[in-house]
Amino acid sequence: MSLTLQPMNAELFASWMRHVMGWYAQGKVEAGSWPEDGAVERALRENAEQLPQGLDTPHNDFFVGTVDDREVGYLWLYTDPAQTPPATAIQAIEVLEGERGQGLGRELLEAAEGWCADHSIQTLRLHVFGRNTTAINLYESAGFETTNVLMAKTIR
Repeated sequence: MSLTLQPMNAELFASWMRHVMGWYAQGKVEAGSWPEDGAVERALRENAEQLPQGLDTPHNDFFVGTVDDREVGYLWLYTDPAQTPPATAIQAIEVLEGERGQGLGRELLEAAEGWCADHSIQTLRLHVFGRNTTAINLYESAGFETTNVLMAKTIR
C-alpha cells in the first residue's frame, strides 16, 4: 500500500474547491479573523481571485492522493515564481474522513516533499489554524518548524 499523486480533473476540482472554501471559511471564523455572516462567500471570492483560471491557474498544482486506485485525499500546492530560491506552499491538504488515522496524512506530506524534490524546490511551507492541534502535531512530527505566529486577544 503506497500513496501516489494523480492530477485532479476539472469536475473533482470544482466540487472539492467548494468544500475546501467551506472549511477554510469556518477556520477563519473560529480563529476570530472573519465574522460568520458572509464568510463562505468571502472565501469563494478570494479563491476566485487567487485562481482566475481555476484548475489551470499557473503555479498551482492539484492532486488526488490514491492508494490502490482508491481516492484517499487531496493536495493543493502553490509555487511562488517570484521567490528565490523557489518555494512551494501547501494551500490545502485533506485525507478523506473514512481514511483518516492510517498514516495517509503523513504519506500526502511525503508525496508533496517528493514533488518538490522532483521540481528542485528546497522549501515546503504550509499554514495551519492554531486550534488544529492534530494537524500541528502531524506537521511538527514530519519536520515542519514554526516560522511565524499570529496571535490575538479579544478585548471586552
